[in-house]
Amino acid sequence: MRTVATFIICLIIFLIIIDIFAVLFRLTGLSREKARFQVISLLTSTGYTTRESELITQHPIRRKLASALMVVSYVSTLTFISFLVNMLSNSLINIKSLSAIILFVICAVLFFKSPILEVLEDLIEHLVEKSYLWRKSNPKYLNFITKHRGYSICEVYLEESCDLIGKSIKESKLSSIEIKVLSIDQGYEIINFPKPDYIFQESDKLMVYGNTKNIKNKFY
Repeated sequence: MRTVATFIICLIIFLIIIDIFAVLFRLTGLSREKARFQVISLLTSTGYTTRESELITQHPIRRKLASALMVVSYVSTLTFISFLVNMLSNSLINIKSLSAIILFVICAVLFFKSPILEVLEDLIEHLVEKSYLWRKSNPKYLNFITKHRGYSICEVYLEESCDLIGKSIKESKLSSIEIKVLSIDQGYEIINFPKPDYIFQESDKLMVYGNTKNIKNKFY
């Protein structure tokens, strides 16, 4: 029974880690649903499409979170396999232990579907957002490559909340504030000198040239 209890504790820790990572992905600009989907996809190595994977690969902080989550997935998989092998080899699985595991799974499913989870996630999000380490990592992605006399070449990542998404370059009126789009990296394709009718999409990585102050005001 002690082995089964240890197994359940490991499951609890694993579920807590999943939830924390979902919150961290939310803090990078993903919606609650997309954050959970990305965490589950990374843990199970399933469910990815090219466009969905770009939400991770195009964003520097999400890439770091994904790398850490892959390590967690690898370690947890080995841990659970070793527990199951140990329980089977030592005939530790009986009606009592099996009932305990099934009961825990039912409670976990009910908890993850309850509003209590959202309250806890909001609390974790608030604590992480206020932490020094998170503020230092700077979730907003704005990378200045070169600056000269008030003008810059800069890399900009378009997050879900960006007001440019769904608009064309012409509709965005970036040129009116002295910002020129030089290229757009879509992950699977780089568009150099995009046409005015190009529609901005979430996870696009732009290379822009323009007034440094206006770039900061627009994208930071």
